[in-house]
Amino acid sequence: MTVLALIRPDDWNLPLFLHILGAMVLVGGLVLAVTSLLAAWRGGEVATVRVGYRALLLAVLPGWLVMRIAAEWTLSKEGLEDAKLTWVDIGFSTAEPGLLLIIVATVLAGLAARRGAAGTGVRVAAVLVSVLVIAYLVAVWAMTTKPT
Repeated sequence: MTVLALIRPDDWNLPLFLHILGAMVLVGGLVLAVTSLLAAWRGGEVATVRVGYRALLLAVLPGWLVMRIAAEWTLSKEGLEDAKLTWVDIGFSTAEPGLLLIIVATVLAGLAARRGAAGTGVRVAAVLVSVLVIAYLVAVWAMTTKPT
């Protein structure tokens, strides 16, 4: 596989770079959000809820968007739209439902930040974001190891 990566055409570099950049921003934002939301769950501080909400709104959502658009762009450049590859299927199966969970967690964290209380909404958002971190770590593993 290493030899194939060395002879990759140059026109694949930009979409692949943007896909990886978006995924890194997405996972990094999720880690920040889950850390903040879990701290708010334990301590109930509004400032940590706001950090989690802003991480979801300003890093995770744009990161997901860049990752997903660049993934489609990369697939079309490589001619893999119709290919049945396990690692691509894992990526799609985590990305698509992940957006719904991201939106729900963002709304719940935003409502909790606006109310100024770390209640049930923060707990549910923390659990959702924890599930997302695990799912996207599995996707990162699939993208790097490319299981068949």
